[in-house]
This record gives sequence, C-alpha cells and structure tokens, in this order.
Amino acid sequence: MVQLKTSLLLAASCLLGFSFAEINYDTTANANGYRVSGTVKQTRTGITFPLSFVSKGSTGKDFYGKTIDDLTVTVDYETEDRLHVLITDKAKEQYLVPNSELGFERPEVKRRARHPNYEFKYTDNPFGFQVIRTSDKEVVFDTMNQPLVFEDQYIELTTVLPADANIYGLGEITEPFRKDSIKNVSTIFTTDASTPLYGNIYGSHPIYMEHRNGASHGVFLLSGHGMDVFTVNGRLTYKILGGGLEFYFFTPKKATPNNFVSLYTDLIGKPFLPSLWMLGWHQCRYGYENISVVEDVVKKYKEADIPLEAAWIDIDYMDRFKDFTVDPVNFPLEEMQALSKKLHADGQKFVTMVDAAISTNTSYGPHDRLLASGAFVKNPDGTEYAGQVWPGFTAFPDWWHPNAQAYWTKEIGDWLALLDLDGLWIDMNEPSAFCTGSCGTNRTDETPPLFWTLPEAEQKALFDKWQVALEEQNQYLNTTRDLISPNYAIANSNGNLSFHGLATSAQFHGDVAFYDIKSLYGHAMCKVTRNAILEHEPKKRPFLLTRSSFAGTGKSAGHWTGDNFSQWEYLKLSIGTVLSMQLFGISYSGADTCGFNDNATEELCTRWSQVGAFYPFARNHNNKGQVDQYPYLWESTAEASRVALGARYAMLPYFYTLHEESSRVGTGVWRPLFFEYPAEASFVKNEAQFLLGTDVLLSPVLDDGARSVEAQFPVGTWYDWFTSERVESNDASNKVSLPANLTQIPIHVRGGAIVPLKSPKYTVGETYSTPYTLLVVLDDTNAAAGRLYIDDGDSLVQQGTSSINFSFKNGKLQASGKFGYDAAEPIGAIKVVGGKNNYAGKLNQLSIRGKTFRASHPSPNVAEFSGLSIALEHPFSVKF
Repeated sequence: MVQLKTSLLLAASCLLGFSFAEINYDTTANANGYRVSGTVKQTRTGITFPLSFVSKGSTGKDFYGKTIDDLTVTVDYETEDRLHVLITDKAKEQYLVPNSELGFERPEVKRRARHPNYEFKYTDNPFGFQVIRTSDKEVVFDTMNQPLVFEDQYIELTTVLPADANIYGLGEITEPFRKDSIKNVSTIFTTDASTPLYGNIYGSHPIYMEHRNGASHGVFLLSGHGMDVFTVNGRLTYKILGGGLEFYFFTPKKATPNNFVSLYTDLIGKPFLPSLWMLGWHQCRYGYENISVVEDVVKKYKEADIPLEAAWIDIDYMDRFKDFTVDPVNFPLEEMQALSKKLHADGQKFVTMVDAAISTNTSYGPHDRLLASGAFVKNPDGTEYAGQVWPGFTAFPDWWHPNAQAYWTKEIGDWLALLDLDGLWIDMNEPSAFCTGSCGTNRTDETPPLFWTLPEAEQKALFDKWQVALEEQNQYLNTTRDLISPNYAIANSNGNLSFHGLATSAQFHGDVAFYDIKSLYGHAMCKVTRNAILEHEPKKRPFLLTRSSFAGTGKSAGHWTGDNFSQWEYLKLSIGTVLSMQLFGISYSGADTCGFNDNATEELCTRWSQVGAFYPFARNHNNKGQVDQYPYLWESTAEASRVALGARYAMLPYFYTLHEESSRVGTGVWRPLFFEYPAEASFVKNEAQFLLGTDVLLSPVLDDGARSVEAQFPVGTWYDWFTSERVESNDASNKVSLPANLTQIPIHVRGGAIVPLKSPKYTVGETYSTPYTLLVVLDDTNAAAGRLYIDDGDSLVQQGTSSINFSFKNGKLQASGKFGYDAAEPIGAIKVVGGKNNYAGKLNQLSIRGKTFRASHPSPNVAEFSGLSIALEHPFSVKF
C-alpha cells in the first residue's frame, strides 16, 4: 500500500534524471552470435554441448555489457510434455535462480522421456534452435536466424511468432489478459508502483502461453533478473539484465489452455487450498481513525444484511507504523484483543498487515533481535542497510540467511498469539523503500519526511546525495558489473532500478547482490512466513496474502492486484489481471473491489461489487484520504452486494470444489471462455466475460450508465441463475443482449451441469451449516453431471474427504465416488432445470428408499423437491 500516484512517479523519474527506456528494438541485429564448438554429449536426460562466440573483430559484441565467449547448452527431455533448455556461461559465474524453496525447486529427472510430444532441433553455426510439437509438427519456438547476445548484464534471444499471435502472461502488469498492440513491451521486474497501466508492478512471472489455431503451448523463462519482453513484428524478444537462459517448454498432447496450466503448475507447484472461511467476503481500508470505526463498520454490515466474513486492519493499528505493535491511543491492545474475541464469537475472522521493513528504532525489540540474528540485509561494506519506509528508517530481513527462519518464526508467532489472528497480509515486500540506498545509516531514531512530500528542489538534492552514497559503496563490491545503472535500461515503471525500493547493490547471504534476486524477495518472504504460521498453528491451513510474487508463490500465498484506481478502466482490467494470476498458478487472487486510489462513485462501486463478489479472493479496500466506499453506504450498492454475494455464498460448495481441483490439478478457478472452448476463435479476445470453472458464466456490466450487456454464449443451452430462463446458442460468435439493471449481474449455468449449493447466510460457517441443494441443469439430452468435494474446511491434513460424482440420466440421479468424510450435511433439496422440451417441468415426483416427494413448479421448466434428507455418506440413486 502506497500513496504515490502514477503521475507522481513519472514526475519523480524526470526530476531525478532518469526516464523510461527508449529502446531501439533492432540494436543488436548485427550481433555475431555463437557456434557449436565441441562434442555433443548424450546424458541420461538429454544432450549437452558447448558454444563459442563467433568473433568478427570489435563489432557485434559488448552491446550493453561484457560478452561471455564460452557457453554451455543443456537439453533435458524431462517429461513427455515438458522440455528443459539451459544456456549458461561455461564458468558458471552468472547467477541463476537458486535451487531451493526460497527460489525455485527444480524437479529431479532421472531419465529421458521416451515418447516426448516435442522435438529439439538446432543449427551449428550460427547456433539457433527450434522446439517442434510433434503431434501436429507445429514449430512453437524458433530462434534460428535471430540474434543471440550473451553478456554479463545483457542477454537477448528472439523467437518467431505469427503476425497476430494470441499471447497471455508475462507479468505482473495492469493490462488486458491478451497482449495487445497498445504496448508491445512487457517489463518484468518487481517494483512498488501504483498500478500504472501497462507498467510492471509487484510480481515477476516470465511465463507466457500462446494459443495458436485452437491449440496452446507455453514457455517459461526461469529468471529472477529484470527484463523487457517485446512482442512486435512477428517476433518475441527477451532482453534480460543478467543470469542465463533457462527455459521450460510445455507442449501438452491435448493442447488446451487448461492442460497447459496444469503442466505449468506441475513444475512450479499447485496453488494452496484455502480454508472455507477464506472464500467469504472481506473488508478493509487504509485510514481507519481508531478501533471504534472498525467496530462500527462490522456492525453496519450486519445491519445492512451484507455478508462479512473477515475484518482487516491496515497499518493504521500500528504504533508509529512498526510491525508487531499497536497504537496505544487509537488501537489499544485490550480493545484489539476484544475485537478479535468478538469477531470469533460471531463466527468471523481477524486479519492484520505485516510489512517487510523493520524499524531501526533503538527501543524496538524486533530490530534488536534481527541484529542479534545477523539475518539482515547489508551494504557492500558489511554494515546494516538502513532504508526508509512507513516507520522511518528501517532494516530488511535477509530471508536467505540461515537464522532468518528462526527469527521470523518468533516474531510472527508472538504476534499471532497476541491478537489471536486468523491470518496475515504482507505488503511492501518488493521490498519497497522511500529513499534510494541506505539513507538511514547512523540516524536510527530520526523521523524523516516522506520523499514525495518535499519540494522538488529538496527531492533533487536528496536524490543526488543518495546517489553519491550509493556510488561510494561500489568500492566494496567484488564485481565489475554496474549493479546500480546497467547500460541497458529496462522500461521499469519507476525508472531507476533502485528508486522506491532496496538498492540493487545491497548484499544478501552468500555475497549475493540484490540485483540478482530482487524479483525473488517477496516470494521468499512468503515461504518463510508460511513456515512461521505453521509453526504457530500446525494443524490449520495458513492464511497469507502477498503483494509481491514469483513463479510458485501460489503454493504459499494468495495475492491481491495492488493499488488500483476507482476508475471504470481498472474495473475492466481487473478481469484480465485476475485471469493472469490464474495462469501464474495463484488461484486465490482478486482486486480491491471499488478501487483503492481515487473516489468511487455509487454506480462504479455497485458494478464493481458485482464483479468483486466473484473474485476468488473477495475484498473491499480503499486508500486513506479517499471517500468511504463500504457497500452499505449506497442502497444500490448494498442491494447489488446482497444479490451477488448471495449467489457466491450459495455457490460456496461449487467454489470450494473448484479450489480443491486447482490445488490438485492446477487449473484456475476463474477461466476465460476459450480455456473451456479452445476451438472457438471469437473467444480469444473476450475479456468482458469469464467462467467459474466449467459451469457458471458471468457477464458483468463494465460501462458507466449501461443497463444491458452484450454477451457471447458457448454453443449449447444456458440457463439464467435467477429466472431459469433458457438461452440457446447455435453460434458462439453471435452476441446476445442481456438486461442488467443496476443491482443485477447476469449469471448463467451451463446445460448439462450439476452444481452443489448451500443456503446463503451471513457467514460462511452459517452457510455451511445448512443442507445441500443440488442444482441439476439439463442439456438437450436431458442429462447432467457434476462433482462435490467435501472436507472439514480448515485442517491442513484431512482425516477423511469425499469426492462425489453426480450424474443425471434417463430420469435417474446417481452419486458415486469416494465417501470418506462422515460429517457432511445431507442433501435437503434438488432443483431440476431445463432439458429438451422443458423436460424438468414435467417431473412430478421422486422416490428414494421407498419414500416419495412431490415437485413444486415455480416455472414451466423447473421442478423443485424440498424436505429431503439424503445422506452424503455412501453412493445413492434417486428415481424421478
């Protein structure tokens, strides 16, 4: 959370003498390249061979760094669908992502895949390679006849693309899901920027999926270095600030987007399974004046009959913004503990923020213990790095230090116990800092002003002073690289690599420069924090939300998309950013509903609340100094929230089943239409609609003043969630105009689906205490199928689970599968909808175990059966 606006960052960039990169795409067109220069050796898993620089005198080399003459190529045929290609320096001096849980745990591969769905081809001189999908002979990656530059601080590689390629991924960036022509460079570099459009922000995910001719493949570049990725002129070009070229290529035999995501998460790790309560509605804001305001917000939610599962407090609760403290005046400890107890008594949860920076105040125990542990980030001269964040001058934990876990486990455990918290929210973990370099050296107890509040002349003078101090530290660096201002300038949202963050020359355990691991810091913090939470409460699933992320963070934490704006454009883009997170393996993700910065209007907040009610992570949150935007403040927003959250809470069993599938298979909870219907070309650019799993289609209103929405429907029959009205689609490219008054969001269920439901209540616990309802939505063969996963909803390790498959065919509903959870609520009602010639409306009765129940017919194509009590403890059959 940061108060800087994008315009301020741009102004600061110009003021302080740096600018966004103006890059000549073809600068290295005359690069000399490399040639195979030795024996190609067979290995147990593939092949390996050396490369040598093709020397042609002084030209065609040293473009932005020092050319590395000798390289090694290693090709591993890891699985039938995954190929690993590593190009690195022979001397092994270039820094790669560490092979650990704080970096990336590479799979152990013992033998070469026997029947791979890919072929690796290469040319000797100049060296280039292709990856070909063997099932259809499609060349999915092709570097032949393209420049290869490999320098200590600049690496470039290009692959050929179709002219109008469908590319998804390459983030974290606030932009549409599909890469478009507005911005042809994607910068990947974790930084604290207030979600500028098309600019890099908090996460680093150098993964892309291409959907070509109805088939999908993916490419993951495992790198923690900053980079630009160009998609222009039928090419995709990586320009990287160091490290190596470590690629994983994915060519699923059944080349669907969902299968690609499943393969990618096989490699990086499956998303964590959230507890049931985490799927409820959350409320926060930055700017709570005191704890009574928080209590009043919780009370007013209840009065407005809007579900509320968890109350959150931003850094407002802290004593002078220091982690693990409370403001003794506005948020006294006794009242914080009383709020926690009251929330728990009412079946609700309590979450607070923890920042990455630790105050260096001399009377502050967490800093004393950090110093004693030695697990702090250092300057090149070995002294403590002291930046500036909200509490003033701050130190930063070094997560790679051997003592870091023990230090953090104590701090986190003590804090969780003190307030009996249900979860933690990590912010500012890029990590963010408000000065450039170690500006707090020997200034421990001072309270510095916030940089952006100073007059421009003072900002310029301060920045110049910081730069001098940074350069003075260079003498202690054991490297010839320029860690502060490399010759190639990526198009970083904040310009200078060290601006608004830890200096890239800062030193970590093992003499590793921050330059090499900046994009891993937040990821590592998540793993260490999750471990700490589990040490405190080993039996429950940890709740952890992070701002910064990397490949695999979804195993440990959820993510919100950061400091967005209360603008219609950001509402629209929130769909794309959440879909990107599903692609990145972070299923539990969402945007700040109604926007964080700026003032939300009633209509914007109303429409956003309808979308936000279905984010996998659903929360209302906004910034200090902005108008309140609690959903109960406007009647239209309150009613829209009751309607949309009522649908979400009713669907919680379906939502939870999707999350279990995600944690096991890797597929997203939210899905673009073409993920389920990959052959439909018109869906690849549709980002105004999305699917919950396979069966529920949402078509939200995203424009100011609109009272209808133009929607596409996959071929088949779909039924309105609210009215059961039938929509028949024979051509998915056609659009249907759907009415959508201000308080309504169009929701449709696929014909052929069985969706397990609950009766929506105020909390998730109350909702789950009600019997199940099975919503059986028939297709035109009068059949349907669905699945329900059940466990206790919170335990990390389950004693018993159920995975129940439902099917409806020939007038019979059957349940089969695994019935290992013995405390499941019964099925109390069955609602059958649709079918050919309104088949459902003709159903009059059902019988189970000799008992007959008669149907009520609220509409001609619906039959409802209530008063049932069908146990979910064993297979059963119901005859209609």
